[in-house]
Amino acid sequence: MNASPPGSEPKYTGRVRVTSPLAAAPRHVRRSVREEIDESTGVGEVYMRSLIRSQFRAALTVVTTLALSLGALPIVFRLAHDVTTYRVWSIPLPWLILGAVAYPCLVVLGWLYVRQAERAERDFSELVETESGDISPETDRP
Repeated sequence: MNASPPGSEPKYTGRVRVTSPLAAAPRHVRRSVREEIDESTGVGEVYMRSLIRSQFRAALTVVTTLALSLGALPIVFRLAHDVTTYRVWSIPLPWLILGAVAYPCLVVLGWLYVRQAERAERDFSELVETESGDISPETDRP
């Protein structure tokens, strides 16, 4: 039918692979952390969850400390009635504790929380900046 003369066949110098576009592996695109977060990919969501989780952990630590220290004072005053009879400079001890000791404790707890939350944000932004700075179009290879 369709016979070609001998010697007119094309000469192949190497092996040829024919593949379907469906079988080919997708090209891996390397993205920076900032791009992952901006595009809301799975990796970006993991980074954001880790930041939120660390700040939530700091908040739970502060709330727990507050509940165990200042929140327990009414129970202590109720169970240890002798504590309510003590006076310091003619001021009842519960008033002194609630008026003079509680507020500096609240300020210290607030300061510690802000410091810990800012540290988590600083670490997160350093991670984003260092990861974003490492990738450039010239060095990005498949």
